[in-house]
Amino acid sequence: MIITLIIGLIICFWGVTIHILDIKSKKWNETIGTIINAELKEKISTDSDRRAEIHYKADLEYMYYSNGKNEFVGKQLLPYSDMWSPYKKEKLAIIKKLKKGDKVKVYYHPEKPSKSCLITGANYYTKYIISGGLVFIALALVIWIYELSQDMTIVLDQVMTQ
Repeated sequence: MIITLIIGLIICFWGVTIHILDIKSKKWNETIGTIINAELKEKISTDSDRRAEIHYKADLEYMYYSNGKNEFVGKQLLPYSDMWSPYKKEKLAIIKKLKKGDKVKVYYHPEKPSKSCLITGANYYTKYIISGGLVFIALALVIWIYELSQDMTIVLDQVMTQ
């Protein structure tokens, strides 16, 4: 139970941290960049039963200038996580929307201009991470309640008179 609770708390903390950083990225500097590459990447992995699972990622590269001087190449769609997903349609929609040569808004970290992204403050993956952590916490609570209900001596001690 304790391990399940700790895992849940760590996952929740991680998700909340990424969510807060994602919201803070709304204050990053903005510039105009150019898409230099946009393609769909796929990764095939097998589980313990040898079933193949395919995950997709919108593999992007865009060129931008920070403060009109230094040239950088960015690869992130979202600021702090760029997850692989089993949802091919979602990733294809991104690739279809962002074509080579397109001009795009690029957001870059004011203190680390090499850290950039195209979308800020809209990372729904963080909500999945937080939800996963809450599932572990809920599971730990269910186990704890079950263990308490198995120990009827606590209840008997309350009813016994001396």
